[in-house]
Amino acid sequence: MIPFVIHNVKSISAMTLLIFGAFFSAPERETRVWVAPESEVVIIGTTNVNGFTCKYKVQELEVPVQLTYNDKVEQIQFKNAKLKLANDCFDCGGKAINKDFRELLKTEQHPQVELRLLHVDPAENGGQKIGVGMEITIAGVARKYETTLSCVQAGDICVNGTLDLLLSDFGLEPPRKVLGMIKVDNKIKVELSLKLKEI
Repeated sequence: MIPFVIHNVKSISAMTLLIFGAFFSAPERETRVWVAPESEVVIIGTTNVNGFTCKYKVQELEVPVQLTYNDKVEQIQFKNAKLKLANDCFDCGGKAINKDFRELLKTEQHPQVELRLLHVDPAENGGQKIGVGMEITIAGVARKYETTLSCVQAGDICVNGTLDLLLSDFGLEPPRKVLGMIKVDNKIKVELSLKLKEI
């Protein structure tokens, strides 16, 4: 008799967990986001002589972007939130430097840079700073990063921030030019200024 009662208690407990799990788990949701043409993705680098800025032509993005996410209280987790940036659509200000930039990123083998959003930690106490986990793929090598971005929501969602990267993290060797006298620094910056609208 006692074993039967214990078995029933275990069964009821398991059933309770299943019911509560069904009501309180965060199901996956899908949405589409439009990236406004005034948004910017900029890669900034320096050499021992000067600097260079490569700005992405956002109008070339495939929009809208399809998102699948899990809306949890403590963290919003994303499943397929990707921005695919064609290397050929970065403009560094001239044909020669554009060519060098595309060679640096091994464009023939890996024609895209990919930014994948992994999760967002919502701002605390009504602030504008959000924690962001993302995966960046350059030249076929993926690396995960944790950073903080500014997010303002007033109709549209505006996300701004800067991420520091090392070329060597992606197996890229900073190039040398003019008989080795001009050397690109290993550290680059990725500046994001995105205006997003859910549709």
